[in-house]
Amino acid sequence: MHAAVLVGLIGGVAAALFLALLYFRMHKKAASCVFCGLPSRFGYSMQAESAKKDIANVCLNCLNSKLASEYEKFEARALVIEPAPAFPCYVFQPIRKWKDGKLSEETEMLLSNMKSVCHRCGARANFLWVTANGLRGENADMLFAQGVGETLLRWGNDSASSLCWRCCVNLIFQSIENRQLAFLEVCGPRSENGFVIPMGY
Repeated sequence: MHAAVLVGLIGGVAAALFLALLYFRMHKKAASCVFCGLPSRFGYSMQAESAKKDIANVCLNCLNSKLASEYEKFEARALVIEPAPAFPCYVFQPIRKWKDGKLSEETEMLLSNMKSVCHRCGARANFLWVTANGLRGENADMLFAQGVGETLLRWGNDSASSLCWRCCVNLIFQSIENRQLAFLEVCGPRSENGFVIPMGY
C-alpha cells in the first residue's frame, strides 16, 4: 500500500517537473540580435570553433551585413560550398589547417586555376561556388577525405563557378532563406586561401 502511494507520488512529481520544463522551454525568450534586437537564429564569430562567449547572436539581416563586409574585404581566394541543412555551423577554414586532407589539396588546385571574373556579373572573382546537393551529416567526412570531385560533383552538383564577393554572398543568403536554415556559428573568410563549408565539428 505504502509502496503504491510512494510510486504514485514519485510519478506525480516527475510529471509536474516535466510539465514545468515543457512550459519554460515553450515560453523561453528567443535570443535577440546583439546589433538590432530582432529575434536571432544565427551565431556570428570572428573565426571557426570560437568559444561560446565569443559567438554573438545575430538576425538574418545583420548576419548578411557582417558577412558582406568580410567577403568584400577578403583579398585571397576561397572555395565556397553552399549552406546545407543538418549542419550546425557554416564557417571559413584555412587550407593550412587541413593540409593533410584531399579537400585542401583539391581546393589549392581549383583556386589556382579559377577564372578571374565572376560568371554572373563580370566583376573580379576570388570565390569558387559549389552547390551542396547530397551533402549530409553522415557523409561529410567523405568530402574532407575524398574532395569535391569524388563527392559533390558525383552527387549531381555542377562544377565550381567563379564569383565576385557580392554574387557569392547573394547565393549564400538565397540558400539560407530558401531552406530556412539556422546556424549556431557562422564566420566569414579571413586573410588566406581556404574554404567555406557546412560543418558539425
